[in-house]
Amino acid sequence: MNTTQRSVAVGVVGVLVSFLAILTAVGTASWFSWADNALSDLGVSAGVARPIFNYGLTATGVIALGFVPALWRTADHLAHRVAVVPFVIAMVGVAGVGLFPSDQPLHAPAAITAYLAFMTTPTVYGVGDLLVGARRRGVATIASALAHLGFWVVWATQLQATLPGLAVPEFVGSTLFNAWVCYTATRLWDR
Repeated sequence: MNTTQRSVAVGVVGVLVSFLAILTAVGTASWFSWADNALSDLGVSAGVARPIFNYGLTATGVIALGFVPALWRTADHLAHRVAVVPFVIAMVGVAGVGLFPSDQPLHAPAAITAYLAFMTTPTVYGVGDLLVGARRRGVATIASALAHLGFWVVWATQLQATLPGLAVPEFVGSTLFNAWVCYTATRLWDR
């Protein structure tokens, strides 16, 4: 396994830790409702969900930074390297969500930062794809960011009455970002 492959593997582990932490915390919190709660409610709850969620997201942010060398080394365009900046910001935001539960003043800035960077990273990376002639990949990558933004808009304008909690749009957004990480990791494996 070369250096890039190790970096790619670490990026995928970060994604897996994220999903494992969120879904395990949800599974241990019988009170949790996808319709009525925010995922961050898990981080201030009594019981085992709190440390699973908070430590899991903190670990995700730290571990997934290991994907940065692969993104940097395999960049085909300056835009791919520029996309590393919002990726790092996203991971700092994710770690911040775990370090600063929702009853802390720094929680909202960390969460908002993470979700904005979840959309910015694939957008900038997708522009790089377009500029090197990888049109289908570039369009698909940018479309994933637009789908993320679009889901937030639909939730805010159409679904909030029936899904007042943030958990669904949060999970959709993090899943789209994590899917981009996994797809990109797969593509970069042999580079």
